[in-house]
Amino acid sequence: MLAREQVEGADRRCWRCGTPCIKRDLEQWFFRITRYADELLDFSKIDWPQPINLMQTNWIGRSEGAEVDFPVEADGVDPIRVFTTRVDTIYGATFMVLAPEHRAVAALTSEEQRAEVEAYVAQARRETEIERMSTERERAGVFIGAQAVNPMTNERIPIWISDYVLPGYGTGAVMGVPAHDERDYAFATRYQLPIRYVVRPRGSDLPDGQAFLPHTADEVLVDSGEFTGMPAADAIPAITTRIAELGLGGPAVSYRIRDWLVSRQRYWGPPVPIVYCDVHGPQPIPDSELPVLLPADVDFASTGVSPLQSHAEFLAARCPIDGGPARRETDTLDTFVDSAWYFLRYCSPHDAERPWDPEAVRRSATWATSTSTSRSWPCATRVRSWAPITSG
Repeated sequence: MLAREQVEGADRRCWRCGTPCIKRDLEQWFFRITRYADELLDFSKIDWPQPINLMQTNWIGRSEGAEVDFPVEADGVDPIRVFTTRVDTIYGATFMVLAPEHRAVAALTSEEQRAEVEAYVAQARRETEIERMSTERERAGVFIGAQAVNPMTNERIPIWISDYVLPGYGTGAVMGVPAHDERDYAFATRYQLPIRYVVRPRGSDLPDGQAFLPHTADEVLVDSGEFTGMPAADAIPAITTRIAELGLGGPAVSYRIRDWLVSRQRYWGPPVPIVYCDVHGPQPIPDSELPVLLPADVDFASTGVSPLQSHAEFLAARCPIDGGPARRETDTLDTFVDSAWYFLRYCSPHDAERPWDPEAVRRSATWATSTSTSRSWPCATRVRSWAPITSG
């Protein structure tokens, strides 16, 4: 697996061997840092410069809105869920756009559209997120031959895929409201999709030939069923409540931040301390069996998979629950996992029972914050050698 900076050229080839790079769908391990998103937005106990606070706030990207389920006309396929901060515009949703990688695409694509859809998906998977999000690109897509149902209007709306929708942001699906979103407006204009204005400034005309974007206090809903005439600010909670009553979603908070992908399909790095049992599924290795050590006699032949997958002795393990046969995880942890904590080891380099001594770290941190003339912690200046811990 290559990092983005190891892929070169417009045709996206490996920086070392020139092989064309492709994306693969993998089951991988993540640190669930999204659980700490709100905590990371609390700067009350941190004396950081305001620009840094702003950068962190934008990185986390907390948005309050609503999740809405759009039923689809296909047996065995769940409704498509979208997240929106402007649920007051839902009556203007005239189409739906999915990320090409969305899990529902394959099941919903009609046979007549399948070849065109598969070609577009393959093309999108070769692009970077930066390329896909560029504001200079024309918004293009492919109709997949399926329909969804707008839950507030009960209208059938076409489902498209487009690379401007990313699988890792929101739900990987957006409701197309071209009258009130620039990207959707450009998309609808190109493919001659309906454009319906449902929010307008009170007593003022709507813009001609463009989306109406301002979100001000004097906006009211139009052509929005029972909510017509209601101020937009009041309509947002009212429509959200109605959606919840229908069992099709409700209030939600979304974050730009994503869980930290730490799986790597390579030899070096701390092994992921998990085994797979056919009976009990994935199980964490007991603390008493840590650290997991990498074998020294692996075959580094170029096979496209981790060399640990061909090491029978490393793979063989026992289930921690019943002692039955199990298979050891072959992914290793990203080396950034090492660099995120290794400096703490300097405070207790000879502790054989744990990665570091919390009390030694506390003393050193207290000393460092109270001493403005020093550039290093006292524990770090005393260390001549140390050994990294090899298990997560």
